[in-house]
Amino acid sequence: MANIIEKARAEHAYNKYVKGLESVAGLVDTLSGPGPFTIFVPTDAAFDSMTDDQQADLFADPGKLAKVLKYHIVPGYYTADDLLDRLFLKTLEGLRLRVWSDVSEVPLGEAEIATGGDALNYIASDTVTTAVRESITINGGHVLQANMIADNGIMHVIDKVLIPPFTML
Repeated sequence: MANIIEKARAEHAYNKYVKGLESVAGLVDTLSGPGPFTIFVPTDAAFDSMTDDQQADLFADPGKLAKVLKYHIVPGYYTADDLLDRLFLKTLEGLRLRVWSDVSEVPLGEAEIATGGDALNYIASDTVTTAVRESITINGGHVLQANMIADNGIMHVIDKVLIPPFTML
């Protein structure tokens, strides 16, 4: 298996994030280390949703780029199941990410649902699990793909570039 940087490179869907990581001194070395790390990787489409001026400003300023990229990285190993509660995770940048899930907002009912046969039970539980995992948000960005496992950590693909508070683009 590959480390978390090699895994992100191999996917070819997060080229802008990987390009940014490679341009920040020491960040690739850190993420190639033993870890574990959890990275919330924005898609290229997430970067494209920013204005051209915002993207140019971000990639032209190494200090600002380092802050933004480190804000997507959390020391530790957090699977999607770990993210189902309300959490505040401290990033490499030093600030915290707000992790939320709809499961923490829905009151639990007292009635138990009978699903009948094993096949129906499997389908029902799989559907609920997928729906719940898709409800996870990181600072308002939705998790599109969860639990991409690497040797030294785990990645979750998100639909938003996370900007630390008080960082102007």
